[in-house]
Amino acid sequence: MITEQLLNDLEEIVNRGLEDSAIPVSRGNSIRIKHIVVRKSSKGYLIYDAKENKQVVRTYFKTTAVAIAKNLAQGKDITEQAMEFDDTMLKHYNDAIFYKHAIRNTTDETKKEIRETRLDVAIQESQRVRSLLDRYIFC
Repeated sequence: MITEQLLNDLEEIVNRGLEDSAIPVSRGNSIRIKHIVVRKSSKGYLIYDAKENKQVVRTYFKTTAVAIAKNLAQGKDITEQAMEFDDTMLKHYNDAIFYKHAIRNTTDETKKEIRETRLDVAIQESQRVRSLLDRYIFC
């Protein structure tokens, strides 16, 4: 017979085993990788070190936050490089928003075509930077 206590004990055993591995565990609005916690906030993603009980850094994108958290959990500090990627992705994201707005509100076809080209460049560059961050996550 499966009881509530048995289920709680099983969950505790599984969670205890996951604390020592670099496998991400998601609960609510946070992701835990060993002792590193990533939380979504209104201003982006906050990365905390639970052992030292302090905030490590704030990022704008979840990909950057997970890359930093995974590498910190493995003992590598890539915060500086990842934050450069985060800033670059933010620039291209803002460019894309600007160009989408400009495309919707222009009546001149020449300007519209130029902005569509620039929008494509911004999207391609943000995808390129994200693939660089994915290397930190999956390697």
